[in-house]
Amino acid sequence: MSSAALETLLGTLLYEGYALYPYTSTAAKNATPTPFGIVYAPAYAEVTSGAFDRLRLHGIVKGNAPTQVEAEVRLLQAAPERGHRAVERRLVLPRMSLVELVAAPHRQRFDLDGVTGRLRLSAMPLPQGVWRIALCVHNTTALDDAATSERAVALQCSLLSTHPVVTVAGGTFVSPLERDGALGEAVASCESVNTYPVLATPDDDVLLGAAIVLPDHPQLAPESRGDLFDGTEIEEALLLHVLTLSDGERDQIAADDPAVRAMIERAAAATPAEMLALHGRTVLSDPEAAA
Repeated sequence: MSSAALETLLGTLLYEGYALYPYTSTAAKNATPTPFGIVYAPAYAEVTSGAFDRLRLHGIVKGNAPTQVEAEVRLLQAAPERGHRAVERRLVLPRMSLVELVAAPHRQRFDLDGVTGRLRLSAMPLPQGVWRIALCVHNTTALDDAATSERAVALQCSLLSTHPVVTVAGGTFVSPLERDGALGEAVASCESVNTYPVLATPDDDVLLGAAIVLPDHPQLAPESRGDLFDGTEIEEALLLHVLTLSDGERDQIAADDPAVRAMIERAAAATPAEMLALHGRTVLSDPEAAA
């Protein structure tokens, strides 16, 4: 469904905020999982300001009735033990055409070891000659009274770092930033909830619902040494911070979480030349040639 570059981007976004310096599970900022893209259980969302028990991704497609639509949801789920450790999950919906989705939206329930929910994928033709696609994710997990007031407990029943991905074949997505003309009117009709839509591929055939605000066609720097769980920060600084960890902290990390241990090993293996490359780069271009 996705290119290698998109897979790399999704992997980075899934783990954004997963574990923050000093990367040990005993650090206060690492006491709970990622704070981004969370779909909470309804009972917790109902009593907590700013919390959502749902996610909705809206996007505008230039296509026709036979245009094919594929969708999936990538997310992390908290491991049974407390802390930031989590496992990757993927929810896949069947391939359908726009006309099929207009006639009968696809509904699908899921159960991830007790964390339950439902997905809904639909399409609607608009007067502007385009189609609006909606991919919705709802958490339906029941919580007892104690969990409705304790975030650490509620996170065990939540969908973490939730990233919906919709791909079209035989059509393209309109930029969520479009504001002009009929296409701008169509985009203005979109109401995404708890996610930030962005064009994710050069061909504009993939719409990603990101848990953080991104520009269209986001890219990872080629100099990157790999995920540091803070892709919006300066990687050189983060890498230098990791290298200041004591031997005791590194031993603790190695025992805590395989994902964080792998990050520490990548950081320790960085060569002086690779470190220097992270200091920055200048790209010169001719604006007239690029126009």
